[in-house]
Amino acid sequence: MQMESTQLPEEHLNNAEQPSNEAATPAQDEKSEGQTSSETVKENEEAKDASPKVDYEKMALTDFPKALKELLGQSNWMKLGQEIKTLESAFSNLFKKELQEKKAAFIEEGGNEIDFYFLPEYKKQFDLHFKEYRAKKHQHYKDIEASQKANLNRKREIIEGIKELVDNNPQDNSTYKHFKHLQEAFHTTGQVPRNESNNIWETYKFHVERFYDFLHLNRDLREADFKHNYEEKLKIIERAEVLVDLPDVIAATRELNSLHRMWKNDLGPVAKIHREELWERFQKATKQIHQRKNEYNKNIDSIQVESLAAKEAILNNIMAFVDNPPKNHNAWQNALKKVEDLKASFYSAGRVPKQESKRIWNQFREAGRSFNHAKNQFYKSKKVEEKQLIENKKALINQVKAILEQPNWREQVQQVKKMQSEWKSTGRISRRMSKKLWEEFQSLTNLYFDRYKNKATALSQEEKEKQQQAVAWVEEVIAKEAPTTPKKLEQFIDEQAEAWLSLQPQPNSPAQRKLIQHLVKLWEATSLSAKEKAVQKFNTQLALIKNDADGLNKEHTFLKKKIDEINTELIQLQNNLQFFSSSSNDNPVVAEVTSKIEKLSTQKEGLQEKANAVKSLKRSLKKREEADEENDQEELNAAD
Repeated sequence: MQMESTQLPEEHLNNAEQPSNEAATPAQDEKSEGQTSSETVKENEEAKDASPKVDYEKMALTDFPKALKELLGQSNWMKLGQEIKTLESAFSNLFKKELQEKKAAFIEEGGNEIDFYFLPEYKKQFDLHFKEYRAKKHQHYKDIEASQKANLNRKREIIEGIKELVDNNPQDNSTYKHFKHLQEAFHTTGQVPRNESNNIWETYKFHVERFYDFLHLNRDLREADFKHNYEEKLKIIERAEVLVDLPDVIAATRELNSLHRMWKNDLGPVAKIHREELWERFQKATKQIHQRKNEYNKNIDSIQVESLAAKEAILNNIMAFVDNPPKNHNAWQNALKKVEDLKASFYSAGRVPKQESKRIWNQFREAGRSFNHAKNQFYKSKKVEEKQLIENKKALINQVKAILEQPNWREQVQQVKKMQSEWKSTGRISRRMSKKLWEEFQSLTNLYFDRYKNKATALSQEEKEKQQQAVAWVEEVIAKEAPTTPKKLEQFIDEQAEAWLSLQPQPNSPAQRKLIQHLVKLWEATSLSAKEKAVQKFNTQLALIKNDADGLNKEHTFLKKKIDEINTELIQLQNNLQFFSSSSNDNPVVAEVTSKIEKLSTQKEGLQEKANAVKSLKRSLKKREEADEENDQEELNAAD
């Protein structure tokens, strides 16, 4: 069989048609990746020009050796070539000046110029470190050169392996798998010497084409591979066509380079009927991006001036929020969104003239800091203001409580109405806190007016005396010395609870609330764990309201509401976990979410146990009430 010597259309592009080297063709890309002379590697590594982080012209000469040593001690010292060069230049200039001053002083004092000698310790140390730098760099390039030669030999071995697949082995599935393995090995092998780069690539490509031409005994496998390569190359082309209209031509060119590497290294050929069509379409998008890059390079000065003007306008817009800050929360939230959009516009506005780059960037950072400072000051003042508003609302709640406990509470109706009006003018606070305080205030005022409107609930003299006795009894309990051992305290509380219930107190009265608060607090002095204390406190509360149907209903409703809130949060957290793969277990975010789910699940179990206990008491109370009704009915029937 006669072998074809022509290159595939998708792998060939006339160099004369390449407007720029920014996005080379696959063959050219291999060249650029395979530049391996020490000079080329040196250019690539030292081209990563980071602006010096220190103003070396203002540094003391004695500090230069230490500064150079610190740079050489960094893991990325080879990428700091420009900074080391700047440091060395600054040292030379400053030392030259120092040398001249010392020499002039020596001669002025009557010394002979030929006898002048000045070699301070810092100069010796600096020369020593710089000599070390040159030696390290020389060895670095030698190592790269040796590595590239080894890579060349490895790629030649891989090509020989592909030749053997064609010449000696039967064409079956195992042969194809071996071929794909060799392809991957070729592309993952590092750079080769520059003068061998194009030759090794063309040789590799030729034998790959030979393999596909001979791969006729397994046509289905070949067609499947062609189809996969066709679909993936279509995706690359479509992405390149999108890059044509990307505003940032530098970013577009950079991504185009990556697409060419993917085309060449990650994908094999497609069916011959599609090869020329695909490559011409990819080449067209490439040329358009190159043309834009060339236009950009031609007009770079004017474009950068326009970018500078755009960025300065953006900074003025950000500073407008600083000079005239928003007055309320909603306005600040809108301002935050607008500033985020302005920042995104700043980043995408393009490059500015080099001499203005540092200034405009510093101004951008300062504008961001000023805006954040203004925002933080606003919310800091709001927190102080909110704290005072909360205190005002709590004060009104305490006033209503006090009125309900007064003997002449019925005479305070106008005062309660006044407090209702005052509540509306106490100002807005956070929604969660506002709801909590409002519910407490509303329940107290509703209780007041329910009592006031229902004349039958007006206390008789006997009821007043009974209420006073209950208050006095509670004060006696508070004055008692309670035991601190858990079992004795539990017995003590049970005794007080039974005694209190025998008085048939008014449900949810101030005296009852005071008693519950005191008895619950006694558990703090015991040696129980925090969890055990919480259980005993809840049991104590239930013991004192077990005959109060309304109290049990309110407690059960509260617990169910808390359980529903936890369920909602658990669903949200579990949904969040679905965004992470199973391999994300070590992710700190996943660990935090998992920990929170476990904590909430534990809280839910505890609340559910409490809700079940309250529900059980409700059932028991209902059965007792039904039994009492039956007894009353039987007594009535017997009397008839």
